[in-house]
Amino acid sequence: MRRARTSKRSMPTDLVLARAASLFSAFANEGRLRAVVALARNGPMSVGELLPLCGLEQTALSHQLRILRDEALVVASRRGKQVVYALADDHVACILDDGLAHAGEHQRKGVGR
Repeated sequence: MRRARTSKRSMPTDLVLARAASLFSAFANEGRLRAVVALARNGPMSVGELLPLCGLEQTALSHQLRILRDEALVVASRRGKQVVYALADDHVACILDDGLAHAGEHQRKGVGR
């Protein structure tokens, strides 16, 4: 467990905080979160490959993937006629892993929902 720092550090700019809030809100949807987890665990995947892992209809999944693309959490590329999605970079996997670890820790302690 990390200890609180005693020295004061400067706050991020308003722009950085707004961007971070937008980024975290993209993780706040279970369908989007399932898609990010699937991509983190399995690597690049098409919508058809993601569908059974996300529990969404194709149109809903495509909509959620667009939101993730807009937030620069995933990138899309072509593989023949298919569009393949992948995590945008390693930071996304780190944020995901830390968030899931935190949620699991709180679940074990009986904290939260």
